[in-house]
Amino acid sequence: MVSFRTHLFRVFACAGVLICTPSLADEFPSQQIKFVVPYPPGGGNDLFARITAEKISQNIQQAVVVENRPGASGQIAGAAVANAKPDGYTIMVDQSSIATNPLLYKKPLFDVKKDLAPVIWGANLDNALLVSANSPIRSLEDLIAKAKETPEGITFGSPGHGSSQHLAMEALSEEAGIKLLHVPFKGTSQIISAVIANDVDLFLISAATANRYTKDGKVRAIATTGERRSPIMPDVPTVAESGIPGFTSYTWLGIFTTAGTPPAAIDRLNKEFAKALKDAKVKDTLSSQGWEIVAGDPASLMSQIDMERRRYGPIIEKLQIQID
Repeated sequence: MVSFRTHLFRVFACAGVLICTPSLADEFPSQQIKFVVPYPPGGGNDLFARITAEKISQNIQQAVVVENRPGASGQIAGAAVANAKPDGYTIMVDQSSIATNPLLYKKPLFDVKKDLAPVIWGANLDNALLVSANSPIRSLEDLIAKAKETPEGITFGSPGHGSSQHLAMEALSEEAGIKLLHVPFKGTSQIISAVIANDVDLFLISAATANRYTKDGKVRAIATTGERRSPIMPDVPTVAESGIPGFTSYTWLGIFTTAGTPPAAIDRLNKEFAKALKDAKVKDTLSSQGWEIVAGDPASLMSQIDMERRRYGPIIEKLQIQID
């Protein structure tokens, strides 16, 4: 027979479990959130993560800790989030390449559609098409005309096969009815040097980065890729204005968490990010870097991923682009 003292102990022990278990007693979020960035400190993803993390942390009164886990075009960070506990306490920011990586890698470490849950479509950044300051190509119209005269005579650089810049340039070539020659490099600084020296003719890069390089007068932007002219490069026409109607190419940022995370946690994360992105300081900082705030819901982010796959999947298959 259980004694009265033992019975009381069990009652209080059960009560203690209920009180101490956050999943039962506390509303999300009740503990520190880990915010994973798949790239080194200092880039656009990192800036976005740190400025939103600071604001969200203030708003929810919980630490939001940014952790940089670079490598393999976001595969390492994505796999870590995919394998985390599905409770909303591990999140990640990533860019457009997260949509196409599963189509490019022989053995992808994760698939955004299966292993992650979308939280919010954060922001878009236009790209800009750069040429050397002394290049005879002074507009997109010039580029198209010269490329038609000499197929594969015009070259473009990118950070590598299957990179977002590579795929966007292949899409531009296809829609313009021209054929350009792709030259892969290891990094942005190498491509810029090659463009300045006229070793390659073109480089598609984020408008924010392009704007920094054009200021020294060694390179020139001939077009940007947004629906509207970039606010940081207002004198540069869009690709759509320059002869390819409807063409756009963004670097976009999305927030993801682990697949299977409760809808209530995803909804709270979406609301907190949307709130942070409306903050004047956050908006001003991101806008100064060329970012356009979107703050879309999870469904819109997943639709964007589907669109990227429909657009670039056939190009990847046609050119047989694959990353080991």
